[in-house]
Amino acid sequence: MRVAFAHYSQADDISGVTTWVLGLARRLAADGVSVAIHFVIAPGTGDREGSGEGRGEPALFATLRRQGIEVFATPRRASLAADARDTLVFLNHWRPTVFLPQCKPAHYAAAAQAGRRGLPWALTLHSDDPDYWATVGAFGGSRQGSVLVCVSRHIREACTAQGIDRPARVIPYGVQVPATATDFRADPFRVVFSGRIWEHQKRASLVIRTLIRACRSKASIRATLVGDGYARETCEREVAEAGLAAAIGFTGSLPPEQVKARLLDAQAILLMSDFEGLPIALLEAMAAGVVPVVRRIPSGIPELVDDGRTGLLVSEDPEEAAAALLRLADDPALWRRCSTASRELVSSHYNADASYLLWRRLLEELDQQGRAAPSSPYPLPLGRIGGLRGIPPSFHQEYRAPQPRSAALRQALRTAVARAKHRIRGILDRRRGG
Repeated sequence: MRVAFAHYSQADDISGVTTWVLGLARRLAADGVSVAIHFVIAPGTGDREGSGEGRGEPALFATLRRQGIEVFATPRRASLAADARDTLVFLNHWRPTVFLPQCKPAHYAAAAQAGRRGLPWALTLHSDDPDYWATVGAFGGSRQGSVLVCVSRHIREACTAQGIDRPARVIPYGVQVPATATDFRADPFRVVFSGRIWEHQKRASLVIRTLIRACRSKASIRATLVGDGYARETCEREVAEAGLAAAIGFTGSLPPEQVKARLLDAQAILLMSDFEGLPIALLEAMAAGVVPVVRRIPSGIPELVDDGRTGLLVSEDPEEAAAALLRLADDPALWRRCSTASRELVSSHYNADASYLLWRRLLEELDQQGRAAPSSPYPLPLGRIGGLRGIPPSFHQEYRAPQPRSAALRQALRTAVARAKHRIRGILDRRRGG
């Protein structure tokens, strides 16, 4: 079995998808499976510390090679079609028996082209994001040979509701459960946010307003934002203006082991996103016994957080979210019940070994399917890339040169559009349910 991934590479990336890709690739390689990753390198990504063997690569690439994973990389081209063609060139060169493209429309376009020729591939829906649904519509049809994999039951149910032409299967993320868990501590009562500090999706403004309210109300609360993103500067300014720089800190991006250490020192994790799939940061926190205070949204989150049992669900109102943090800080018995239950849930249903076995079984099925085909899909044609006409304009967004003065406005508009789509869909879903 030869398994190829396609993903992006950018500086200081801390996304859950990247964590999952690297984790699955490493476990497969350690099990003796031939694994390769084709990266598209975003502008400005490289080995800034000189540890990439002098090739200007991210240091990650050398690490992956030492772990038995073949690494191929191309710079991002001037168009989606050119990036898709680079991906096809990689597939023709390495000739995987199973392909796992991630995140980038160019990777899915290449996978659909290969799938029509008989290469088995899986389209993983990592979140309840409008871009993922557009990807399924553009490249994920049964005629293009993909298998749909959802990280949560909610996303699979959404597939069914949208009339997608075949069943999707659920393979949730899995995380390592640490040998020890965090303990209750009232002073300081530590709250952590872990992830991209973005307004789009992650709603950094709601996170920081919640933390400011909580820290103002209770001097023993200390908060840390682990991660980075374009909204960080605004959040730091709000904290400084509130006079709470001593209570609310920012670490920037941290290596995984340091993130886990921060979680083991925390009592609560806060998440106020507009949409999610099955957040790995949340799973890692719950595995360590950190109690989640998270926004009640249609996603995989309600599958993890049973209000009052494994954590607390709140609205998008920062006052309500802050009150939930105060409630946990003031009620050790409630905190301990939620901490124990959340850790047990992850250990039982979302542990890394169980998730890996499900993926290994699927990959073996796809590998056998490909080997049973009457002919090889290779070589894949490199001419016209099918399916690019009529795809959503957002798929081409990263190839357009940004205008500095309008960048913030475009990001705000994108966030507003995504939020509106989710609210409209939620209203329609409720009406159907009624």
